[in-house]
Amino acid sequence: MEFEVGRSITGDGMISVLFIDDEPALLEITRLFLERSGELKVETCRSALDALEILKSRSFDAIVSDYEMPMMDGIVLLKILRAEGDNTPFIIFTGKGREHVVVDALNNRADFYLSKGQDPKAQFSELDRMIRQAINRRIAEESLRVADRRMVDIINHLPDATFAIDREGTVISWNKAMEDLTGIPAADVIGKGNYEYSIPFYGTRRPLLVDLIGRPEEEIRALSYQNIRRDGNSLVAENPSGMRNGKPAVFWSRATLITDRKGNVIGAIESIRDITDIRKAEREQKAEAAREKQTGMFDRIFGKSTASWYKKGVDLYYKQGKFLEAVSCFDRVIEMDPTHVNAWTEKGICLKELGRYDEAVQCFNRALELNGRTPSTYYALGETMEKLGKETGDISLFEKAVACFDRVLEMEPDNVNAWNYRGVCLKELGKFEEARRSFDKAQMILRVSPDKAHR
Repeated sequence: MEFEVGRSITGDGMISVLFIDDEPALLEITRLFLERSGELKVETCRSALDALEILKSRSFDAIVSDYEMPMMDGIVLLKILRAEGDNTPFIIFTGKGREHVVVDALNNRADFYLSKGQDPKAQFSELDRMIRQAINRRIAEESLRVADRRMVDIINHLPDATFAIDREGTVISWNKAMEDLTGIPAADVIGKGNYEYSIPFYGTRRPLLVDLIGRPEEEIRALSYQNIRRDGNSLVAENPSGMRNGKPAVFWSRATLITDRKGNVIGAIESIRDITDIRKAEREQKAEAAREKQTGMFDRIFGKSTASWYKKGVDLYYKQGKFLEAVSCFDRVIEMDPTHVNAWTEKGICLKELGRYDEAVQCFNRALELNGRTPSTYYALGETMEKLGKETGDISLFEKAVACFDRVLEMEPDNVNAWNYRGVCLKELGKFEEARRSFDKAQMILRVSPDKAHR
């Protein structure tokens, strides 16, 4: 039996929708908005179990379900319905940050997904659009089984990027969404064979999922497809080796055989979605989770986070002058995060105050390796070089100190203390005239802007 809008409980040609969510307020608001047009009739329930009871005796044109609900989530509900042969258009309406749910939903033949938390008016308008498109697409998929020429016209109006080929592999349809995805007009690809349709996605002629429906899984994997799943006459998979606009892309695809009334294969159809951003967000979430796990491990070991140890170290030496204790705190920070630039710098300052100049120099150099655009680190290194030069009598250290203060002044031309310290080092080098000019520059800045006296 063909899918027809209004075949459901309404009996009056209206679009019937079953909306499932465990938030009563959201159920009512969504129902009121969707029914405003007078074309949709929405029934609501608060759990997937209630929905299954309702669906035993009634059918709907579309189902909209939340993901996270007590007892049974939306994906499990979807799996049960599909396993029972219920192909009613199904939309997952879920919270943000659930990219894994999106992929799971698509792989279990959900028609669309929509994230909650957007502007309410725009969000409900988008839901209304998705319901109508999902129904239209299901009508199209049903029609493809009994259509030949009619098939091409329907595909052209599908919302997903979709193309179709005949038994010889010649492109017979390339819809508007496919034109938008690839940038290639239908006129440039329809009528062509020899894997012409693969070039926009992989830059070469090669089989796509539409060519692999009946092939063994190892052959499919050899073409970089992953998460492969068979669903009747359909094949679903992802491929992370694609390209879009010259950049790497991950494509999700569903390929389905097209048969005539007698069940003979007359071609195949493939829908493709770019899920690059979804996969990227998943990777970032996993990386963040790993970082949080590592941070938690160190917190259990050391009893504090990097931020806590760093703040304690700063308080110890700035407010209490306890440089040695502060060094221990910064060591904890560095042990947890070896790239913590400020911890290296502050540790160096404490070591300098303790007279451990060589160790201080090593700390400042490490900080500058991590971030070479930090004036305060160059300043502290210059100070340390000057003190080390006086202690050892090594003139070359004053030259290195001058170079450090020059770097500071490149970034902060009005740094009075840098000008003064530069003058001190030049004086030690016997460059008295140049030293005088540095001192004069510092005095001039102070006369013009007394507030410039800073480190």
